[in-house]
Amino acid sequence: MQLSTRQTRVFMLASLLSSGKPVASSRILASLNCSEPTLTRALKELRESWFAEIKYSRLTHCYQLTEPGKLDKKSLRHINEALKLNAELQQSETVSRVFLDKEKKKAVSLSLRMSVLRKIDQVVRLSETTRSDAVEMLVESGLDELIEKLMLKKNEFKRQ
Repeated sequence: MQLSTRQTRVFMLASLLSSGKPVASSRILASLNCSEPTLTRALKELRESWFAEIKYSRLTHCYQLTEPGKLDKKSLRHINEALKLNAELQQSETVSRVFLDKEKKKAVSLSLRMSVLRKIDQVVRLSETTRSDAVEMLVESGLDELIEKLMLKKNEFKRQ
């Protein structure tokens, strides 16, 4: 199961604070790679979801889990396992990226004779594609040749 960024952040926060010892806010921010407002939201979620009591010391700028609530050892073990599995899933996903760089297309309207349209539909059935793809295939297969012929014709006309 892949964790959302928010779940990952809350689970990492629970793991960091699970020892019950004070943890510097700068260390938490660096570990979670987030801003202070995001840390505040994660702390709020941890307090509300797990009924955990977390104290902040202004003097030392540290957070400390004073009452774990539902964050018992079993829950923390599950949280750490979920974080480990999530990290493995993210690594495997990084290796297999999909690039969706597609050429931009522009919708056009064509007026064609029915006989031509039937031939295009036949190409669609044979190639198992859409009409748009079939027209693109037809154009690409004959367009270069047509352009070359027209340019030769134009050059011959200029010479005369």
